[in-house]
This record gives sequence, C-alpha cells and structure tokens, in this order.
Amino acid sequence: MNTDRNHDPAPLPRRPRLLAADHPTTGDSDRPTRTGLAGPRLTGTSFPEPRLVPASAAAVPPLASAPARLVTYNTLAGGIDADGGERRRLEQTEFLASLDADVIALQDLRGWGQGGWWRLWAVAHALGMVPLPPVLCARGGGRHQALLYRPRTVRVVSYVDDAEGGTFHHGLGRARLYVKDQPLTVLFTHLCPLGGAERLAEAQWLTAYGDTWQGDPQRVVLAGDLNTIGQHDPEPDWFRVPASRRSRHCHLTPGGAFGDTDRRAIQLLAKAGFHDPFDVLGQAPPCTTGYWGPEEAVEHRSDFILANWNVVDHVTAADVHDTETTRALSDHLPVVLDIAPPAL
Repeated sequence: MNTDRNHDPAPLPRRPRLLAADHPTTGDSDRPTRTGLAGPRLTGTSFPEPRLVPASAAAVPPLASAPARLVTYNTLAGGIDADGGERRRLEQTEFLASLDADVIALQDLRGWGQGGWWRLWAVAHALGMVPLPPVLCARGGGRHQALLYRPRTVRVVSYVDDAEGGTFHHGLGRARLYVKDQPLTVLFTHLCPLGGAERLAEAQWLTAYGDTWQGDPQRVVLAGDLNTIGQHDPEPDWFRVPASRRSRHCHLTPGGAFGDTDRRAIQLLAKAGFHDPFDVLGQAPPCTTGYWGPEEAVEHRSDFILANWNVVDHVTAADVHDTETTRALSDHLPVVLDIAPPAL
C-alpha cells in the first residue's frame, strides 16, 4: 500500500504490519487478527481502506486559501479513568470538536482496542473525521496511537502504520496527505519515555525527513508526545520529582549524579531541519505537562508539532490550549499548529 517507496529515507516494510506476531503482547485485549491496510480486522471490526488518490488529483482547490490545522494530543489512557469512567473521553471529544482541525494525532489510547476499536470510531464520527488504522504499541503497555483526518479537506496519498518496522517503543505512523491543497507528510509518534539514549536512537531514524531525500524536497511535520523539552526551553527543576522519574529526563554525570536535561533527541531533530514553531514565531514555548500529579510535579514541555525546512516558512500560528478545563481532561495539553498554503 506504500505507493511512494522511492522517496522513503529508509527501508520500510512492504505493507503495514498489524499481525499479532509483529507486536508482542502488551496486556491489552486488542490483538489484531489480519494484516493489510485494506481492512485489518481488530477484534471484530475493520478499517476501510482510505480512498487513495494520485498526487495529481489529491488537491482540494476550493479550500486552498485557508490554513491547514493540525493537532496533537496525549489523552492519558484514552480518556478512561481507573474506575472505568469515560467522562474525560467524552469531554475531550467535545473540546477537540471546537478546534475544527483537519488532522489530529492521538496518543496513549489504552483500552481503545477493546470491542473492535469502537471508541476510535465514536470519536472520529463525533468529529466528522475518519480514522486511519491505528499504530499498535509494541512495548509500551498498549499505549496505541491514531491519526484522524477530515475527508472534506484531506486526501490520503499513502499511509503506513508501522513506518519504522516495529523498532520504536510506541510505534511510528506516516501519512502522505494533501491537506487543503498542501502536499504534506505527517509523521506521528510517541517517543520512548525511558531515557535520552532511547529517544536519541528513535530521533536518528527521523532525521532523513528534515529536508530533502534523493534530491526531492519533503514537506513534513512531526507530531506527538516526544518526551523531551524543547531545544531552548528553560531548564526544569527536576529535583522536585522522585529520582526514579528523574532518570527519564536527565543526563547522568561521570560522578554518578543527575545532571541537566538530556536534550539530544530534540537537538538532533533541529540539526536535521525540524523547526519548533514557537521559536519560529518568536513565542515563549508553553508547558504541556507536569501539572497532573506528584510523580512529575514540575511543569515542562513534552508535546510538539515540528515543521521541517520546507514547511517552516508557512507556519502561521501555534498554540497550546492551557485552561482549567483542559488541565482536568488529561496530564498533557493539546498542541495546535496552523500552516498556510504554499505559494503557487
């Protein structure tokens, strides 16, 4: 189903892999039973094949003057509380509807695979959007991911739900789209939370998307919970969190003490051509997490939509929706990016 393999920066699987054998057991009940983008049946349901169209026919000219809006959001266990209540999920859906986004990347969809992924379908239906087959989390405790697109404004050229061959902690999806007349590749992921070395290794796989590949400019955004602060963000006071958590964020000094934040992954992405929209717009980078509980009671940034060299000049707005309401819905805040169409 990968229709543009010649432009991939690294060897990829020949087709999206959604077999249980490819994704070790995570304790979730959402074990896939069949492979293929055309309809991986996940515990009783199927994801219809996106209506793939040639790039020449993919544009949406009537909407070309409007910016494309992208959102990334870590939902905290899919909006499901420990007691099984789903107030957060329903209110998250209401909030996302208010953003009128064209593309939404969702992380930490624990429990959503139960009952044939009905929650994913319900959220997509409520938003007037379509879900692509989810990215199944190989090792992260069922923290799956999904990408939703608005069919009125988005055309799908190609999609791979396992774009890195199962090596990322949470997985990586890649959708090549036309969004309001803009050719745009959306990479969405949830980088490893366990330490800087793991995130750096995942970032190394992504660097080829920073600018061009084999002479062809790539228009790419990278969306998700990257589990790192920004390249230029103020240094958080990690000593306010337990040492068991501090190890996820900080360097270890030669003397065996915790040092400053391990920013190697975000620094590498920046060197490769991925830009932080808040830096581009001259805005102070807002925090997106660290307010929920005592384990990480230090506010910092973790969620990003980065724009590569060929998109950054079209960034028109970036925002983190930080309100009393959004802080009650998840331990992460939603990030929004608007991209103006490129000049013809």
